[in-house]
Formats: sequence, structure tokens, C-alpha cells
Amino acid sequence: MRPCVTPPILIGDVELGGRKPVFCVPLVASDLQQLLSQANVAQQVDADVVEWRVDSYSDLSDSSVLEAARALRSVTDRRPILFTLRIKAEGGARQISQDVRAQCIHTALRSGLVDIVDVELCNGPQFLQPIIEAAHHRAVRVVLSYHDFESTSGNDVLFERISEMIRQGADIAKIACMPRQPEDVLRLLHATLTARQAFPGVPLCTMSMGELGSWSRVVGFLYGSDMAFAVGQEASAPGQIPIAKARAMAETLFG
Repeated sequence: MRPCVTPPILIGDVELGGRKPVFCVPLVASDLQQLLSQANVAQQVDADVVEWRVDSYSDLSDSSVLEAARALRSVTDRRPILFTLRIKAEGGARQISQDVRAQCIHTALRSGLVDIVDVELCNGPQFLQPIIEAAHHRAVRVVLSYHDFESTSGNDVLFERISEMIRQGADIAKIACMPRQPEDVLRLLHATLTARQAFPGVPLCTMSMGELGSWSRVVGFLYGSDMAFAVGQEASAPGQIPIAKARAMAETLFG
């Protein structure tokens, strides 16, 4: 039996942290036409959550972001939308100034069209706290995240990252690391289980990236990870598995 969140949290119609694994499909589009095409694919493959990777979107003006958010909401029904404007240093598509990022995120929050927002822990409290407060004021869940595309830190470091996310006000804590050897994948899973035991009420999203770590995106559910990113049409990070294959693997594990 997988270690669940106590109690799980409900986002739209999706229970995060319950017995059922949750799969999120990223939408990596540069314009509205691509975004809606990828969103329709996510609908067809029955993604639990869709992540709009806004760092790939070409026009970040308020009017463009609102237009895209409205259109995306119209085709996703009650499926939760995760709004992610990833910083370049942690895998974002391009360099975007912090002022533009903050403005864009706050525009999305004020719109009432997104359900979850992902912001990197490395931005620091001065950047994070206004976003967290604005999100919580509008009942939007906050993912605080940490990505390391070079290596996998030790257990103590990984656990401290998650602890700091929770201290800062994260509703969901996310860690993605690049393994260099099989032991790195096992260490990430161990850190996940340790965090679940220490913070049983906080959903986690943890994964090892790349080919070596791809299996952690499904096996991680057994150690306390509650959501995995899977490919609908395009991947947003190395090692993501097509959602049909990921679901089949999960069904084999959980019956």
C-alpha cells in the first residue's frame, strides 16, 4: 500500500495524495493554436492535471496570457490547470526578467482561471511570499519546486529543501534531480519516503530525471510521491514517459 497524504487534498475533481496516482500532462506551446491542440490531446488521454508551461509561450502580455488562460479553461472542463512560468536556471525555455515573471503570475492568479501555481524555491522569500499570499487568497494551491539538472544531492539536502518549501508555505513540494548512477535514484526515493513520514499532510511530487531515472516517475508513488508528469504530445523535461505507458505501469503496481 502506498503512503498517502492524510488527508488528501481536493483540487477541482482531482484528489491529490489519495490512493490513486495522479498524472499531469505538460503543455509546451509557443502560441494559442499549439496550446489548444496540446490541450485537446491532454483531454483525449484523460490527463488528471494539465500544466501550462508559460515560459514557452511567446507573448507574455497581460491580454495574451488572459486570452490563452480563458481558452485553455474552456477545453479542460474541471481538470485542474497548473500554471508554471519556469525560471531559466531550473529548466525554463528562455530567460525572462523577474519583474515580467511576477507580473505574469499575478495576472494569472487574479484571473481565477488557474488552480495551481508552481514557483521555484530559489526565487527567495521576497519574490515568493507575495505570490503565495495572493494564491492562497484566491484558493489557488502553491507548488514550491527545486530542480537540479546536473546531479542528485544527499538525503539531508533533499529533505531540507522540502522542509524549507513547507516553511515558506507550499501546499505541494516538488523536487526533480538528475541521477548520475542508480544509487542516486534510490536516494531520491528514500528522501521522498522520509519527507512523507515527516510531513504526512503535504502532497509531494518527486522524480529522478533522464533515462536512468524515468522509472521513478511511476515507482515514486510507492514512496510518497503523489503526482507524476507524463507526455501527452510533448515532454517538458528529460525522462518523461507517455501517459498511456505510465498508467499501465501504475496499474501493474497498484492493481
